[in-house]
Amino acid sequence: MHGQALHKQFLHNATPPLFLGPKCTVAIPLESLLQRDALREASLDPAVCAIHYRAAPNPYGAPPTLMGVVLGRVDGDVLLDVCRVRPHRSKAASSLLAEQLAAKGLRLLERDAADIRREPIYSNVHEVWSHEHYPVPIIDRLRIGAALCESGPQTVRELRLRARPDCHPLSAVCALSCECLLTVDVREGVLGEQTMVRPI
Repeated sequence: MHGQALHKQFLHNATPPLFLGPKCTVAIPLESLLQRDALREASLDPAVCAIHYRAAPNPYGAPPTLMGVVLGRVDGDVLLDVCRVRPHRSKAASSLLAEQLAAKGLRLLERDAADIRREPIYSNVHEVWSHEHYPVPIIDRLRIGAALCESGPQTVRELRLRARPDCHPLSAVCALSCECLLTVDVREGVLGEQTMVRPI
């Protein structure tokens, strides 16, 4: 019995955690918490339409291809490379990589720890995702959706006054943002009553 428990624990540790959201075409194996944070931010970005996990040129050289995260954005597809510190490349290496990516219809988006953890976005994204499983009753979903359709972008306070949801309004818009049913502005200021909410 003890041996079976150890085997199960080994299998659990050997299996990487996955990231899955409405914009993901498949579940994405996570390499680090930093990558998870980058994907959470991408999932809330209205400029990102889809998140793929597919073969792509390796930004670090050999092997020439690997499975990578590709963000389908309104301005084209980019290969997301998450690193603690951006690598230094020569002009020749950068040009070669750009050519390899262009051949696959991609550009490179390198994000390091300092970029991903910049404020207030980092804390706001964390706050939004902390409400991922907050239960929003169907009647409140309809009220919030109707208020956004009728009046367009508005603050959480304005949405609360117009929709009058029975649930907590900020928690509700955060949860619905995780479902990609609306967008919450995570770039300006701390999340609160003055945070802008927009329909998709």
